[in-house]
Amino acid sequence: MIRMQSRPIQTIDERLLDELIRLAHASPRRRTIHRLHAGDWEHAHRMLNALTTGTYVRPHRHSSDYQSEAFILLRGRLALLIFDDAGKLDTAASRVLSASGGCFGLDLPPRIWHSLVALEDAVIYEVKGHPVGGYVEERDKEFAPWSPAEGSAGAGAYLRELEQQAQSLDR
Repeated sequence: MIRMQSRPIQTIDERLLDELIRLAHASPRRRTIHRLHAGDWEHAHRMLNALTTGTYVRPHRHSSDYQSEAFILLRGRLALLIFDDAGKLDTAASRVLSASGGCFGLDLPPRIWHSLVALEDAVIYEVKGHPVGGYVEERDKEFAPWSPAEGSAGAGAYLRELEQQAQSLDR
């Protein structure tokens, strides 16, 4: 009998979420990923994504038919912003994920421009599909041409705009 190498069972608990928030605060990008899948070759990538206030997640989309993406909030409060092709916020589709607000997640089909804005320190469970061959960085995402690159001179001001838009959804 051939046995596949087994992976350990991974527990998602308060201790792990606390550690991820700590790591996100220590990161220059103000966020961190904890991978639950075994490798880039897997078709379904499962991860915990910890985001702290002030992190800039550049608007992007995933263009492959295999790249649906789902987010389930485990802690905190964050906005999932949806944009049209010109960069205008789609307030009807955008959501604030929060336990008190009763919206715990979203499932996005491919080709939807989106960004995440941490309204407070947050951790999400994220699942993203990949085509045959798994994750390849060069084809994973397409950044919105109307948004500034991470680390560029305009990124800080644009993040403040996104934060204002996110807070207006939270009222």
